[in-house]
Amino acid sequence: GNFPTDLYIAQGIAAFADGVEMRAMPREAVVEAINEEVAVAMLTHVHYKSAARWDMAGVTERIHAAGALALWDLSHSAGAIEVDLGGCGADLAVGCGYKYLNGGPGAPAYMFVAGRLQRDLRSPLSGWMGHGAAFDFSDEYQPAPGIERFLCGTPPVLGITALEVGVDLALEADIRTAAAKSARLWDLFATQVEARLQGYGFELISPRDARARGSHISYAHPEGYRIMQALIARGVIGDFRDPDVLRFGLTPLYLGFEDVWRAVEILHEVMRDGAWRDEPARMAGRVT
Repeated sequence: GNFPTDLYIAQGIAAFADGVEMRAMPREAVVEAINEEVAVAMLTHVHYKSAARWDMAGVTERIHAAGALALWDLSHSAGAIEVDLGGCGADLAVGCGYKYLNGGPGAPAYMFVAGRLQRDLRSPLSGWMGHGAAFDFSDEYQPAPGIERFLCGTPPVLGITALEVGVDLALEADIRTAAAKSARLWDLFATQVEARLQGYGFELISPRDARARGSHISYAHPEGYRIMQALIARGVIGDFRDPDVLRFGLTPLYLGFEDVWRAVEILHEVMRDGAWRDEPARMAGRVT
């Protein structure tokens, strides 16, 4: 259930580092597989397709009991649901800035390293901005004493500036209130789909329990790709994930209940009128 990018990075590390092995397994088997042989357990907090959410506190405790470090991907969590890395005792975290933090496409990523680990952990990318005295232009690399040691090259200033605005706006809102609104938006979407789209072949694949999910809602449908293209053409911007998943992001800071109501209304029109049949079958492309 990890986002593939995380797996690619881990595979690259394993390929270069002697004695390191990356093990991937079905989601339901992961926790039981964490034992004394595991150094780092890397998990995506909210599943990128289904929105299923791990119990971060409970799983982190299990990881630590085995003597491993807990690394969480927060890309589909931060800015929409409550995340308490310190309270959970998480060791490491990463995430992207372009989703619920509203940095826009190409926004910088971010990382978290628990304070107790910052002195001892070193990045394999020992770049200039991570140097303890970058503008001394020393030939020898000496890592900065804290979190700055994980910087590498010059940060993308324009991207960070845009992301900073998104983060500042998110900080103005109480995350508990935002998470509660997210849950209500989700419930409205699901209720309307059940009321308006019975018999059209949609299968809900996201957990119904708000405590067990993130802030998107996903359905499986054999014609998911063509249906999503028809929705996008009508201004309802979701996305498609192989093999058959339609995913709708519910951003609580600015998405309204009327928006959700209208989105399901348009989905109903697309199915009722058969408008999805006018869309071409899946074409090769980098973005779905």
